[in-house]
Amino acid sequence: MTAVDIKPKRRGSNRPMWDEEPSLVGKSLKSLFLIAYAAAIVVPLWAIVATSFASEEALNRAGGNLLLLPTDLSLAAYHEIFSGGALTDSLLLTIILTVGGTAFSMVLTVCGAYALSRTSSLLHRPILMLVLFTFLFGPGMYPSFLVVQKLGLFNDYLSLILPVALSGFNLIVLRAFFMNTIPGELLDAARIDGAGEFRILLTIVLPMSKAILAVVALFYAVGYWNIYFSAVLYTPGLETQPIQVVLQRMLMSTQGLPESAAGAAQYQPQGEAAPTAALKMAVVVCTVIPIVIMYPFIQKHFTKAVITGAIKG
Repeated sequence: MTAVDIKPKRRGSNRPMWDEEPSLVGKSLKSLFLIAYAAAIVVPLWAIVATSFASEEALNRAGGNLLLLPTDLSLAAYHEIFSGGALTDSLLLTIILTVGGTAFSMVLTVCGAYALSRTSSLLHRPILMLVLFTFLFGPGMYPSFLVVQKLGLFNDYLSLILPVALSGFNLIVLRAFFMNTIPGELLDAARIDGAGEFRILLTIVLPMSKAILAVVALFYAVGYWNIYFSAVLYTPGLETQPIQVVLQRMLMSTQGLPESAAGAAQYQPQGEAAPTAALKMAVVVCTVIPIVIMYPFIQKHFTKAVITGAIKG
């Protein structure tokens, strides 16, 4: 039998629908759907960025609507944000909260997860049960507010970090990764060589857990960067608020809401400053772009962290 006589083997007629070779029409419809889906995400983001660079004349010609192709480019909105006023202080506060809060949360989560991953540690099971208990019953808004108030953290920036410093979900995920991925024999060998628990954690466990640590750190960073409700609830009397609160006040002040207009007056451009629409879009860009830039560098770790942590070693 020659190579010409060999025919490809056909599959049975009862082959599943999803295993069929898509037709040309099916491929075209899938391509159109993906293009439309991508456009629904990219076009609004592009309109926000383009409007933030628009001049006051271009916005007036557009009737205050978002622009896709601004003709007159201007950096007045970003100059207003980074000129050292209230918007600059809010942005710096958000950066400090994000960096400091993420670092503090990672220290607590890593230490707690490593301790709970050692089944022979002191009070291992009761502490683990308390952590799991938080998955079923949350504290609620009023009890949380009373705790913050009684601890003297009301109108204190620490109230934006301490109540959410430790996530039970992140703790359990990291604990499972340590237990299922880090070989116990490797840790036993390190103990035989005289290494203590902190040295084992710093020199063995953490270098082998870069993927899951990057994912957990991203979860914490996004939470601190987008902090809003805690700031409204715990720090209403402080002059400088996180950037998300400032953006909300700016948006509501243009909708004729008297309660928010007074609070947002300090964030409105004065004189010949940036146009209101461009300034609002510039603030949106400053709140979104850092997370958008961070995701591509962390995304490659997501699959590795989830798959590795789900496999029983």
